[in-house]
Amino acid sequence: MKARRGETVVLAAGDFPKRGGEAWRLLAGAKRVVCCDSAADAYVRRMKKPPSAVVGDLDSWCGRAPEGSEIIRIAEQETNDLSKAVRLCEERGWRNPVVLGATGRREDHTLGNVFRAMEFGLEVVTDFGRFIPVDGEARIRVATGTPVSIFATDPATRMTSKGLQWPLDGVRFGNLYCATLNRAVSSVVTLTSTSRVYVYIAF
Repeated sequence: MKARRGETVVLAAGDFPKRGGEAWRLLAGAKRVVCCDSAADAYVRRMKKPPSAVVGDLDSWCGRAPEGSEIIRIAEQETNDLSKAVRLCEERGWRNPVVLGATGRREDHTLGNVFRAMEFGLEVVTDFGRFIPVDGEARIRVATGTPVSIFATDPATRMTSKGLQWPLDGVRFGNLYCATLNRAVSSVVTLTSTSRVYVYIAF
């Protein structure tokens, strides 16, 4: 059975969600929160409660274990803390976590987090929009006029679209960003893709 969206949240150590936004609502309503390293400090300070788990190499964490949190140190440096947290969710059977706090602060961390989340096929929500993985076909409900960008890491990707101002039919992904800065002209955007892409929907 598919997990409810937002039932599990992975909180990375980028910008903490702003109160009242979609990312904040997901964080506040999550059944469990898995924090990446120092994100645990911000979570305890802002939310006034412990996360379910703190995961990573713990090189930037303050070291004060929140009462009630499971602390999991994974020293290897082949993957980042977000990957370690997502793999923990997979091992525990916590399906379809939503990733928050993936952007902001250091740009190299932002790019690493976003595209690792894409590899895992996970949704990323920020204060400004959300990244949705699309494999095959998807129908996405949006407000007309909403900015939409598509990122494809495989240059062999081929797509078709309905509901976008600039259709994607025949677009060749010669680079990562050639299908960014589009716009919805319908309340439903339909996309088909030959390989996984990341669709960014602005709020």
